[in-house]
Amino acid sequence: MISESFKEVCKMNTLSKTGVFALMMAASLTVMVGSAITPALLDISRHYNMENSAAWLTTLPSLGVVLFAPLAGKFIDRAGPYKALCTGLILYGAFGITAIWLDGLVMVLGDRILLGGATAVVMSSATGLLAEFFEGEQRLKMMALQGMSIEAGGIIFLSIGGILGSFGWQFPFLLYLLGWIALVFLISFVPFPKKETMPEEETDGAASSEKIWPVLLSAMLAMTIFFVTMVSVPFYLAEHFNMTSTGTGYFLAMISLVAVISASQMPKVVNKISDYSTLMAGFFLFGSGYLILGLNQTSLLLAVGAGILIGFGFGFTIPLANHMTVEKSSVSNRGQNLAYFSSAVFLGQFLSSFVDSISNDLSIVYLLTAAAGMLISAVYFITLKKVRTAVQEN
Repeated sequence: MISESFKEVCKMNTLSKTGVFALMMAASLTVMVGSAITPALLDISRHYNMENSAAWLTTLPSLGVVLFAPLAGKFIDRAGPYKALCTGLILYGAFGITAIWLDGLVMVLGDRILLGGATAVVMSSATGLLAEFFEGEQRLKMMALQGMSIEAGGIIFLSIGGILGSFGWQFPFLLYLLGWIALVFLISFVPFPKKETMPEEETDGAASSEKIWPVLLSAMLAMTIFFVTMVSVPFYLAEHFNMTSTGTGYFLAMISLVAVISASQMPKVVNKISDYSTLMAGFFLFGSGYLILGLNQTSLLLAVGAGILIGFGFGFTIPLANHMTVEKSSVSNRGQNLAYFSSAVFLGQFLSSFVDSISNDLSIVYLLTAAAGMLISAVYFITLKKVRTAVQEN
């Protein structure tokens, strides 16, 4: 599925296949910022003597993205996405690997926050650079391919992290050096885009800022809803189906695989029913999946079906919101808006922990999450209906 989309996208632009691969590789690094060390989290937390606060090692990079996003956006708009991405990849590898030699809780946690700041630059500038090479429908397909790459990266990096963790607590940190490998690919195969230095037709910056917040809100809500699965499903599967960590890994990998497939089909859906209608469908799929999880405690097959619905919900929301952020931005504020998008996505991940803590009964958590997904979908439905009615009257 990814290879077919990869070939199709490469035909659309002068950017080589290797160049496209370099940008996809850079984008995929963002998903592993917190999860790369998850398979060895127990051993790592013991080394740092922070067993009671081990979760901070995986969640603080997300907080770092939120905190540094505004600065990252200003840096990208001033330096341009190409130079910003090079800088972000250097810092990503540096902050990622440095944790091996740090001592003390403050130093380690501070390093994880700074890693999140580097991730904000990488995520926003990688998307901004894609926007320099592609436009319109081609850009939408590229954003879909980027979403597929991110989810595929999640599957691959979690697996590699587990293998590296078997050799010692420090080895999963080596994954962050992929940032430097991505930098080599970027410099070698992605040309400095001429569009960065050429004047383009500007749109009203104020108007763009006003229109962008509904998309950012949708991205934050979609990621919050989706990530509830990541933080709770292992407990759900163990409680109701006695599933081991290996089986849980396969289940989560299945959701990521479905997300890859749905992201590949998202552009076709958008062309048929519009972007906001696709977002509406995505939240409805989220709601349906969590409704099944909330009501089901006996059938593993139904749980798998719920995971498929949730995976499709992701593919219809996050990659599309990324594309919509680019389309609703002007050249002068694109970097800033993409940084805000990164902040919204990682804030959603951070907020999912609070959703999960609403109740010790996961059925209640899932039913409330289902209600949220259905409510958001209903708001989209009502809003779209009003807009269509207004257009017809005019």
